[in-house]
Amino acid sequence: MKLQDLIDRLTAIAEEHGDAEEDLEVRLAHQPSWPFEYELDSSSDLAVSAGVVYIPEGRQIGYLPGVVARDLGWKE
Repeated sequence: MKLQDLIDRLTAIAEEHGDAEEDLEVRLAHQPSWPFEYELDSSSDLAVSAGVVYIPEGRQIGYLPGVVARDLGWKE
C-alpha cells in the first residue's frame, strides 16, 4: 500500500463517520489465522527508510473481535 492510498482510505472513513471521526481509534489487526488486535505505539516516532513508512506496534489488546475478522475476510 502506498502512503496516499492509506491517507485516502482513512479520509473516506473519517468522512463516512462524520463527527465521530475524532473518537475513532486506530488499531492494527494482526495474524489472520489467529487474529489479534494491537494498539499503534503513539509514543514512538514513525520511521522512514528506503521508501517505506514504518508504524510501530504498541501493546497487544487481545483477540480481534470475530465480526472484524469476518469483515477483513479472514474468517467466515
